[in-house]
Amino acid sequence: MLHNHVYFGLLKFVDYIMSNLEQDGKLWILNQFYGVTTTPPEEDYEAFIKAVLICAKADGVLEPEERNWVVGRTAVFGNSGYELAKTYPANEDLLEVLANAPVTNKHARRIILYVAIQACSADRAYHEDERTAVHKMAKYLGIEEDVVNQIEQLCIEEAKLREQRISVLFPEGIPSETELQLSTSR
Repeated sequence: MLHNHVYFGLLKFVDYIMSNLEQDGKLWILNQFYGVTTTPPEEDYEAFIKAVLICAKADGVLEPEERNWVVGRTAVFGNSGYELAKTYPANEDLLEVLANAPVTNKHARRIILYVAIQACSADRAYHEDERTAVHKMAKYLGIEEDVVNQIEQLCIEEAKLREQRISVLFPEGIPSETELQLSTSR
């Protein structure tokens, strides 16, 4: 009997540690990317993820790189939309998804545009139809055209900076998994 009590107590402790780990990780990345020091409510994520995927599919195809980018971001931010990001077909009307969605609050409006542009560009192409969908969402959210253009430019500059960082850190090319394992075993 005592054995079971200790076991369940340990499970609760592990859950507590993991939830703090996840929360701390989420807060750290939100602060690093956006300067935000609190996490948004879980209910914001569904419409956010759907809208981003709909924009990425605006050219008619949700490329694996685009979906994988959204899935990876969702995993890193540790929110409940992970399964949705993996399976959502992105066939709904963008404006219907946004209608009455919590994500349309003033604090998330520019962030959703930024994330949508990044997702649309994950396949190394920001198709004109994807751009049109992003601008349609911006108009619906009340974001001025020049602000959208600034966010697009920011995403372009960040993509260039990423390439520069990779070439500086790995001048001989990105090491394979095997090479990384060999270097850590020495």
